[in-house]
Amino acid sequence: MSSAIAFKPLLMLLLAALGGSSILGQMQQLQAENTQLRSQISGLTHHHPALCASGQTLTIGELTDLSSGLSTQGLRVKESSLLAINDVNSFLSQDGCKLTFAITVDDYALDNAKALSDLQSFGASAVQVVVGPLTSGAAQYVLSFADANHILVISPSSSASALAIPNDYLFRTVVNDAAQGAADARMLVDRGASAVIILQRHDSYGDGVANATATRFKALGGNVVDMIQYDVAAADAGTLDWTAPLNVLNSDFNSAAATYGPDKVAIDVVAFGEFSQMITTASQKFSTGSTFNFPWSTLPWFGTDGEARDQAIIAGSAGPLVAQVKLASTLYVTQNTTKSIDLSSRFAMAYPGDFCDSFCLQAYDDVWLGAYATLIAESYDGTKIQAIMLSVASNFYGVTGWMGLQPSGDRIPASYQIWDVVSAGSPAVPTWIHAGSWDGTSDTITWTSPP
Repeated sequence: MSSAIAFKPLLMLLLAALGGSSILGQMQQLQAENTQLRSQISGLTHHHPALCASGQTLTIGELTDLSSGLSTQGLRVKESSLLAINDVNSFLSQDGCKLTFAITVDDYALDNAKALSDLQSFGASAVQVVVGPLTSGAAQYVLSFADANHILVISPSSSASALAIPNDYLFRTVVNDAAQGAADARMLVDRGASAVIILQRHDSYGDGVANATATRFKALGGNVVDMIQYDVAAADAGTLDWTAPLNVLNSDFNSAAATYGPDKVAIDVVAFGEFSQMITTASQKFSTGSTFNFPWSTLPWFGTDGEARDQAIIAGSAGPLVAQVKLASTLYVTQNTTKSIDLSSRFAMAYPGDFCDSFCLQAYDDVWLGAYATLIAESYDGTKIQAIMLSVASNFYGVTGWMGLQPSGDRIPASYQIWDVVSAGSPAVPTWIHAGSWDGTSDTITWTSPP
């Protein structure tokens, strides 16, 4: 029997919300969880001492974005990964294990070719586990190399359904787009939409979310007017001329509004940080000249996890425009636990003025998962680690909760939060607020602040 199968699950207790718990109770909970984790790691190191006695330093690679459309999230991924490495090494050291882990972070800047080049460099340096890349386009681009060279790739945010492939070397600690499409479609119907125009990135991520949303929306009785795709390379470089796709959107909306009414046609945008350039152009060039002008629909605009809580989107002159259309956006979340609350607190102390978002929390868990699987495999060998990863994940509770994966290597679905933008404070500034949630089991929306 393999050590992965024989290994008992970590018994970290999940604590949702923590609303009425005392600070003392939370501290006791966290201490108990840390004690349990240390006990489990101690069992591994004592039963399989060779790796610990080796005194090796094993390097985990990371592919993130520090300079392009997801740089806000990408920087948090880097920062939480550094915290994770320190925590892993602290646990090992306290148990007398001489093994240490290091992390090498590469900025692939949302450039698929660079992501592949970076992964090849990792492979040449004997790196067997890589956290990232953030995007599905990059994950798809590097997958054949990862498979051929047995390098484990663990992404905290890639979600394209096309990459839900069993037995490959890509594992994703976020649910895939089939679930997000269901959440987005239900949100559209809940807000009263009879028809939708989808404006989307034309890449694995954009196509996956858009297709999943369209399919589910039609199943719920809705009509998909158009799916307008735009060039990703130009959008990420900041050079895209938005006039052409927005002309199509303007024409589509005016035609659809004549059929369904302006209060029944939704605009759903599957984008990253380029959203701010798009909405600025829409306001500047399409505020007059048609029967229905920007912002066109009387419904809120809708978005996805590529936009949700992105501070760059609401910065500068674009901010008030985003607040005007609300941009109700879905974001995969896990339950709050004492571990996630502790990490969020430590993250805020280490990086004042910032917060640990879902990418950040999942990247922290990804580093732990890679290191933990290495200990169970008793070897920093991608083939051995890949063979036990599903079992390891099903027995691991991280800061995001239970890490159970589907046979495809994707996170087992749970629920999505909904965030939108409002003007808040004094003086009023565009602000992301938690507006509601979608429950995957019942396919229902619960609003706390309806857009």
